[in-house]
Amino acid sequence: MPPPPAKWRGRCDFNGKQTCNNKLLGARSFLGAGDTPVEKDLHGSHTASEAAGSPVEGANVFGQANGTAMGIAPKAHLAMYKVDETDSSVLAAIDAAIEDGVDVLSISMGNLVHYPFFDDVFVLGAFRAIQKGIFVSCSAGNGGPLPSSVTNSAPWILTVGASTIDREIRATVTLGNNVELHGQSLFQPTNFHPKQLPIVDPSTYSASAAFCWEGSLKNIDVKGKIVICQVVSTALITAQGQEVKDNGGAGVILINRAEDGDTTSPEPHVLPASNLGYKDGLRVLDYLNSTSSPTAAISFQGTLIGKSKIAPQVASFSSRGPNLQSPGILKPDIIGPGVNILAAWVNILAAWGVSIDNATTPFSVESGTSMSCPHLSGVAALIKSAHPRWSPAAIRSAILTTAYTFDLSGHPISNEQNVSATVFDMGSGHVNPSKALNPGLVYDIEPDDYIPYLCGLGYSDKQVRMIVQRKVNCSSPGSSIPEAQLNYPTFSISLARGENQTYTRTVTNVGQPNSTYYGKVRSLEGAGVAVTIVPSEIKFKEVNEKASYSVTFTRLDNVARSSDVGQGSLVWSSLAAVADGDDRYEVVSTIAVNFV
Repeated sequence: MPPPPAKWRGRCDFNGKQTCNNKLLGARSFLGAGDTPVEKDLHGSHTASEAAGSPVEGANVFGQANGTAMGIAPKAHLAMYKVDETDSSVLAAIDAAIEDGVDVLSISMGNLVHYPFFDDVFVLGAFRAIQKGIFVSCSAGNGGPLPSSVTNSAPWILTVGASTIDREIRATVTLGNNVELHGQSLFQPTNFHPKQLPIVDPSTYSASAAFCWEGSLKNIDVKGKIVICQVVSTALITAQGQEVKDNGGAGVILINRAEDGDTTSPEPHVLPASNLGYKDGLRVLDYLNSTSSPTAAISFQGTLIGKSKIAPQVASFSSRGPNLQSPGILKPDIIGPGVNILAAWVNILAAWGVSIDNATTPFSVESGTSMSCPHLSGVAALIKSAHPRWSPAAIRSAILTTAYTFDLSGHPISNEQNVSATVFDMGSGHVNPSKALNPGLVYDIEPDDYIPYLCGLGYSDKQVRMIVQRKVNCSSPGSSIPEAQLNYPTFSISLARGENQTYTRTVTNVGQPNSTYYGKVRSLEGAGVAVTIVPSEIKFKEVNEKASYSVTFTRLDNVARSSDVGQGSLVWSSLAAVADGDDRYEVVSTIAVNFV
């Protein structure tokens, strides 16, 4: 790694044998006097290595997912800020990062309560950052699939949901009727010979036994049997297996709840185990009820890549829209890899009293929007490196307008229930890093452009001032705009019967000079919305030239609708050649229409 950039003003507060270097430029704690930046638990190392970790050969977890691991932006410098969830700690850390000279803030945290923007410490800190040209990426939250669970939903933040990847650590359940069901487990014993064993479902004994809570199986005969346990949380899965093992069980089948669908997790189990999706779990229960002597075997295939053609799929836990704080801004913005991600980890398995043969590992496989957020932070760092003068809004626009919406099989990206994901599940779609480097057009926003937007939310002068840190007058003429009028790269509007609404957008040409873009709309006619773009053709002579257009949405009353929400996209296409050999740019703005 080269030395720190000249603008770096941070410091390293380790007071033991740990030191900073040209990779880890700074490390500070905001947990009070005497605390050091050394991580004791949680996931700071994991998220940091996902964003900017240097290449490490032979990275694995107990031999699984073995290979060379590295972050999205491996040549980026890194600074770490240790916080708790108090407002003072978070704001102090963000202010320090701003003063230290960071370019990208990656925040895998957020408030579970939907505070207004002027009361949300993450939102307030993020605005201070973007005023200094710092890009801010935040987790969307792990409240999915509950609607309107998305957090960190201010328009100056990139709000990141989570998707699956095409790697699984497979543990297959073979039922006595020869039906095979593929689940996952990080425990992959090499000397285990699968054989058919009796199955027991403890849910017939008590509610607590159904979940294999601690002590719930002591009066149930599970010795030498495979036990069915209902999953409540991935954080508890290993402990459920421990209860089975403590009572002599031979193995465990962990069945997802209906709301978790097909999002499964490989965990460091203490005995042969397999986490099955909800639908496969129902097949196990149906088989159990079809015979008086049900049996099953668990076998292990290790790490498999490319077998799942439905990846990327929206993870069950990934928080969803609509955006409660600001319905006129579509959130989440984007999805990125956030399920079963291998990265650096401070070993805490032993501290939890759970490990495999007392083994330890400097890596862990984890899931959450905490994992997807740093992937997008790394992408932002790459774009910032390639385009150092781009604003945070321009970088966000490049990411959103180049996202893709199809899985590896060529079908629309699905959610955990294996049905097509909506714009409130995945925002603009899945991040496409290479295309985001060269988007053609961007929708730019200056920090002061958010002031009329905030006034339009109905906030008082004092409340807006708390966010923007200067005096404002929301009652002056032209001082407020509707939410959907903000120059955001997506649209989220509500249309009453017979209503039409018109909004303007301004795009900046960051592609080729002497280029022409043609506007079109996809999918909304069938949903009962007519869309008119004026002008429908935009010509640019120079790079960085700006052009504006208006778009009118009209609700059609003679269309039968199967949903209260219509979704589609507005696309600007260019025939100009681009550097990577494509024959056109496609600048896609996702549209959500709520019928009221």
